[in-house]
Amino acid sequence: MPFGFTHNPLVALANSAICSFFRQIEVYGAENVPTEGPIIFACTHANMAVDPALLSNTVPHGHLMHYWVKDSLFKNPAVGWMLRNAGNIAVDRTTRNNQMLFRGTFEALALGECIGVFPEGTSHTEPHIIPLKDGTSWAALEYVRYLKGTEENKGAKKGKKAVVVPVGIAYVDKTKYRSRVVVHYRKPITMEEYESQFLSDEPGANKVAVKNLTKAITLEFRKMTVNCPDWDTAFAAQMARELLWEKESDLSLADYVQVSQTLVDLFCTPNPKIENLKTLLATYHRLLTSSRLSNAALVGLKLPRQLNPDSVTSLPSRFSTLWLLIQDSIACLIRLPFFIVPMFLHIPVYIVGILGARLVEDELETQAQMKITFGLLLSFLTYPVLFFSLWAVFRNWTLGAVMAAGAVWFLGRYHSALIDENYDAMKRLVAAWRLVVGVWLPRDFEMPLPKFVAQYSSFAPDPPKIAGLPPTTPPEKYQKPKRLSSRVLVKHILRVRAQAARELTELLLGLENGEEVVAQTWLAEEFGGKILQQSQQDGEEELVTGWVKQGGTRSGKEVIQYLKSKGARLRFAAGEVGGSNVSGVDTEME
Repeated sequence: MPFGFTHNPLVALANSAICSFFRQIEVYGAENVPTEGPIIFACTHANMAVDPALLSNTVPHGHLMHYWVKDSLFKNPAVGWMLRNAGNIAVDRTTRNNQMLFRGTFEALALGECIGVFPEGTSHTEPHIIPLKDGTSWAALEYVRYLKGTEENKGAKKGKKAVVVPVGIAYVDKTKYRSRVVVHYRKPITMEEYESQFLSDEPGANKVAVKNLTKAITLEFRKMTVNCPDWDTAFAAQMARELLWEKESDLSLADYVQVSQTLVDLFCTPNPKIENLKTLLATYHRLLTSSRLSNAALVGLKLPRQLNPDSVTSLPSRFSTLWLLIQDSIACLIRLPFFIVPMFLHIPVYIVGILGARLVEDELETQAQMKITFGLLLSFLTYPVLFFSLWAVFRNWTLGAVMAAGAVWFLGRYHSALIDENYDAMKRLVAAWRLVVGVWLPRDFEMPLPKFVAQYSSFAPDPPKIAGLPPTTPPEKYQKPKRLSSRVLVKHILRVRAQAARELTELLLGLENGEEVVAQTWLAEEFGGKILQQSQQDGEEELVTGWVKQGGTRSGKEVIQYLKSKGARLRFAAGEVGGSNVSGVDTEME
């Protein structure tokens, strides 16, 4: 099935879009991808059209990708022509004949080409992957039957059996502009282990083979993504990670998934201290969300020098917050002259991106797509207008056009080179202003913390559960959060931050005594832990919800050593920070 002339330009456009939106995109496991097809790339799906854009632009060896598209979208002649020309394959989900259902897929695979599929069936925002559909497994195994010959396809066909390459896309924050993303490619799954059972005449054997292949893909997905049982655990692990690695860049993307899953597993360990800390960290996350602040923006305010559990958690002095505001203001003013031209040029793009995200406020998995789409559309207007304006200024038909094009290209690259440090500086300045206002205002302006905790679902609601639900379970409705002024929460944020850092330190110090924590099976195997026997009830829960309980344990001491080896800044004693000397600091995390 050939690709038309629109495929490469669309992939290039998608590459430009994702490189503009994400600060860092890293790919691991490229050596696992065969140099030749046919290959079915089975990919996780948490970010709508951004996922295929990343898959097409990170796939090794220059493989071109066909995607499955609902056949109803092909009914419009113009849209249908464009979709086919780009290499997409129409799929009629109403047919019960698999050989007919996957005919386009088989024709592409027979030519040694590649198919990109998303076995979860829908894009979603859940704390874990959702149960996989069996369509990918049916396609891979029915293709074996297709090669051997069927009545529907008129005899045996030439071609190699396809392999399934699991792909995991892990976003540090999938909705945020200039965030980071890592793409993992796992070793290919061949059909030899499943085809004999699939082709067997025994009743139901083919379905068992399909389910087994789907389980194998699911296991690989879990190894490449961060999976939590609920949002409280997810938020607690995120806050712990941000306290241990103050700067996002301090944690390598190569280690992001394993480190994050290790922290998730830690907070799944049945222990009263861990439960209390999880609640505290989840509250910290919701305070930050409600006040539109981030932990990274608070790094300039050092944690208290004494984190004694018997002492009252103190707030930073008013003058320390004022000094932070002055520092951040100076930093922004120094950078501004070098960034002012590209900033004003791109302000309309920033604004329409924000407006686009607000249109889908209830769908986190769609926000990045809308930001990128709206930003691209306005860029298509902004850059040509700039080009023709500069061309008119240069007043030379040939040389002026070249100079104008060069200037536009340079401004685009110049913006990309400076956006990160200026964007970060701006966020720190806004946060510093909010801190000053919140700390300097009298206590009467505070919202009581118990009142916030009791009503947090109004100000920082968890994402609604929509995808991956059992057929009889209705999806949850989105609840629009009420806006709170950050000034009523700032003092609580600073106190809870210090308390969370103290209790996290105490917990990790205690784990060094050898206490065991639960772990995902593959992490327990990799780090010399123990494997537990999974109950039948756990297996049934996995099929329904997509979440599987940890199947192993790891030594607490080993976990702490692992986190330290990945750069976690654990302050165990005065002057000691993860093995490096820093004077004047008592036991704390920073």
